[in-house]
Amino acid sequence: MVEWFVQGLQDRRVEWISALCGHGLDPLFDAADRAGIRIVDVRNEQTAGYMADYWGRLTRRPGVCASSSGVAVANMLTGVMNAWFDGSPVLALSGSADQWSLGLGSFQDSPQVRLAGQVTKLSIRLGIPHRVLELLDQAWTAAEGPEPGPVHVMLPMDIQRTAVAETDLVLPRSVPRPAVVEDITEVQAALEAAERPLILAGSGVYYARESEALAEFATRARIPVQTPIWDRGSFDQAADAFCGVIGAATGGPDLLDQADCVVLAGVQADYRTGYLQASGKRWLRFTRGWCKLQVAPKTGWLDQARAARDGYTAAIDAKGRGQGMHTVDIIDALRSVLPDDAVLILDAGSVGQWAHQLLCGRRYPSYWLTCGRSGVVGYGLGAAMAARLAYPGRAVVLLSGDGSFTFTPAEIECAVRQRLPFTAIVADDRCWGITHSGHLRQFGKGIATQLGEIRFDLLAQSMGARGERINTVERIAPALRECLASNQVSVLHVPVAGGNPV
Repeated sequence: MVEWFVQGLQDRRVEWISALCGHGLDPLFDAADRAGIRIVDVRNEQTAGYMADYWGRLTRRPGVCASSSGVAVANMLTGVMNAWFDGSPVLALSGSADQWSLGLGSFQDSPQVRLAGQVTKLSIRLGIPHRVLELLDQAWTAAEGPEPGPVHVMLPMDIQRTAVAETDLVLPRSVPRPAVVEDITEVQAALEAAERPLILAGSGVYYARESEALAEFATRARIPVQTPIWDRGSFDQAADAFCGVIGAATGGPDLLDQADCVVLAGVQADYRTGYLQASGKRWLRFTRGWCKLQVAPKTGWLDQARAARDGYTAAIDAKGRGQGMHTVDIIDALRSVLPDDAVLILDAGSVGQWAHQLLCGRRYPSYWLTCGRSGVVGYGLGAAMAARLAYPGRAVVLLSGDGSFTFTPAEIECAVRQRLPFTAIVADDRCWGITHSGHLRQFGKGIATQLGEIRFDLLAQSMGARGERINTVERIAPALRECLASNQVSVLHVPVAGGNPV
């Protein structure tokens, strides 16, 4: 059966599967290896899940991850749950003991399908080998959308090993996808009538392939756009219409309070948008069809919004100066060195706040990656490996805090060995920065928030990577430039002063 499953993956242009080897999927791995599908191995199933998640985010095609059975599946579901939060397409595979023994206490017998079902669009057991292609198609179609997300398929060992003749296969059924229709007339009339309209553009715009059209419309109509923090950006190029992030723990200009009409474009109603509780404004949902909207340019409002954003950014920047080496110095280096098409991955709490406030004031490319709506940390190394697979010719840079970086540091060895180069900058303030700042405000001290010293440069070198400790501000940009030119897995250890933007 697994030969047909692998053939189905190849028909869908799957080139690799991220996995930690385990006996639960031995037949599948053997078939994939013989067929030329690359098994990208990791040291923690979490990373396998994160790799599939971030491949899905970058390409809009399902990333494929696999784990053995039992607790391994729970580990993988960390990355799968992250995809569930962000709506990125993922196909997660798990193995199990023989189907007849499930529920009798077989090795690693556990409710994998039910467990995964809580954080996926579809979770099934492939229990009838003749339906392998039909069920794969069902799962793949669910993952792709029109509203994408993760799916899970469990493959019992005896089902994997069952031989199925081509004439016995149940072929996929042709089911048309539902059309998504949104009322363009109502949106256009509301925007024409509004004096202070605001567009909140979230990850759904990216997955609907509407980012470019939305950016062009907002620029033409002179309507400010903000993105909920951690969502995908829509502005690959700098634009006056883009006014930064909303919903950050570190605040921002109060454009939402001032707006009289708010268009939610691929945005979830959650804490970042005030749960849509603000009064005195018109709320609309519109994600697809921006190229069809024709609204006369607004006068004055965008200039007011732009000034508020620029003023807030300047105040944040000033707060980071004069403290010794600081995250703002790393951001200065990124501005000067990073190519326009570089994939930038933000994996940090406090450091992520600084980066969003200072790097995303006029531009927020769709290929810059964050944790997404989950707010998780520790995904960065897996995301960087996936980014390298998705974009072999681009610069890939991970900006991480020291806490985030220590979740799965052994993946550095996997990246080196499998030739998946990227540059990681570790901003090291020796604490869980965003929590520490919150504790200081509440209790006057940090409680279990401070961390000990780790020489991240030496850790990287021990696993065959390039590693350098940065001791002066002046060295950050040249070192970053050298790392990008080296085409090696590189780690820059940058000790910084701690603290949040506000």
